[in-house]
Amino acid sequence: MKILLVTGRQAYRMVMDVAERIMRENPGLHIDVLALPIPVAAMMNAIYLQRELASRIDYVKQFNLVIVPGYTRGDVADVSEKLGVPVVKGTLYIEDLSLMINALLGGAKFSTIDPADSILESEKKRVEHDVLEEARKLALVEMYFDISGLPISSHYPLVVLEIYVEEPSDLYKYKRAAKYADLVSIEVSMGFNSSRAREFINKAKELFGKPVGIDTAELELAIEVSGDVDFINGIRVSEVDELLRYVDRLRGKPIVLLGDPEKTPVDEALELERVVKFLVGKGFSKIIVDPVLMPPLNGLVKSLETIIYLRSRTPSTPLLIGAGNITELSDVDSVGLNALIVFIGVELGVELYLTTEASTKTRGSTRELRRAIEMAIIAKKLRKPPKDLSFNLLCVKSKKAVREEPPKPREIACVYEKPEWRPDPNGFFRIYVDHDEGVIRVYHYLHGSREPSIELRSIDPYAILKAVIERKLASSFTHFFYLGYELSKAKIALMTSREYIQDKEFFEANTCSNYF
Repeated sequence: MKILLVTGRQAYRMVMDVAERIMRENPGLHIDVLALPIPVAAMMNAIYLQRELASRIDYVKQFNLVIVPGYTRGDVADVSEKLGVPVVKGTLYIEDLSLMINALLGGAKFSTIDPADSILESEKKRVEHDVLEEARKLALVEMYFDISGLPISSHYPLVVLEIYVEEPSDLYKYKRAAKYADLVSIEVSMGFNSSRAREFINKAKELFGKPVGIDTAELELAIEVSGDVDFINGIRVSEVDELLRYVDRLRGKPIVLLGDPEKTPVDEALELERVVKFLVGKGFSKIIVDPVLMPPLNGLVKSLETIIYLRSRTPSTPLLIGAGNITELSDVDSVGLNALIVFIGVELGVELYLTTEASTKTRGSTRELRRAIEMAIIAKKLRKPPKDLSFNLLCVKSKKAVREEPPKPREIACVYEKPEWRPDPNGFFRIYVDHDEGVIRVYHYLHGSREPSIELRSIDPYAILKAVIERKLASSFTHFFYLGYELSKAKIALMTSREYIQDKEFFEANTCSNYF
């Protein structure tokens, strides 16, 4: 197949580099790059292309397909008809041309009207949606057992949110996080009685609408409330003999069995294997094994060895790994850690992932695990790394550079002086990010007043600015600029689960600078 890529003078070298790379990856494919006499490819339109390509008709007719810049204005169908060669629009950004041509070789059809990006995205989304739907269906067919209707299967792993509460009202703090969880495990502290534990359990079921389990160091309490919960989390191997007293009560109850990380990987795995076989022989039918994932530099690699060995010996027993020991005990952004844990786990066939959001830095971990699991399912099915999907977990860094040449100005002015700050006669603002509710809250004060005149609440900074303008809460240009700047920071904080403090730099220079 012979493809002609059309571009402008400035982008010629970059397009040529991409074309050479594509040809190296696809032997037998021939690509030429034609630079038309125009500085920037984005300035092209269909009329210009028709004139320029028609003047090179003999050359153009050598090709099976002509790809013109995605920014080209107008429908290029007439160009195609005039030349007698198919002409379609390419991607908006040069680096995405390889994705387009790979899709083209796979049979994808592109447009004379819309940039290839929209077709690539819709095709990606369709394929990924089908993969996830197939995984959900397979999970219902090939599962170990279910927890209140949720299939426990490696085809579609589940997320368990572990929450810590002292009062029933504390449950509301986890309402947003629980949306992304499949199951909720309530960890209760020592001294809880069964009636108080039941109050928490019933309130959690009502609030979250998810299967709810209990995690307690007091086995007797877990037994007492076993009829109220959907699963029991955190039974230690040393407590197995005690469980035998309650076979009739617990044989159908899902139980998470904890390993002993003090043992060697082989000994821990063999002990868990032996205990599972013992319990199954006694009538326990729903056992999940949790070979405790230790923190980094404190046994993490050893824990992974246990999981790998245990997985090879007990392929018919579902595994759970706790991401919280990694994210809570590392001062590293949780999003990358959660993704890596899932990618390792899904490759090993782990069925459940437990997380906590006990600290500010791990806020959003449940959502991160859910997205990472879907990325991993798709990547595993398509036999590719978890990249170039229609969604990702890139929250701060960009996937690719946008290579756009800035315009050449008549004058360059380097400016350093900040404007003099003067109070706005219409008042001032205090801005907060409410992560529990998922909104930005803006309070307006009149000068001299201790009470806010109004609270504006939204997820959209533009909606807040519109209300400020309509209600005449601000009047000066510098104040509007300041408000827009702070609201942008608040929006990013809301999206990244980061804390927001008004008038403070959003990123800390010592951790986010390119200079360490």
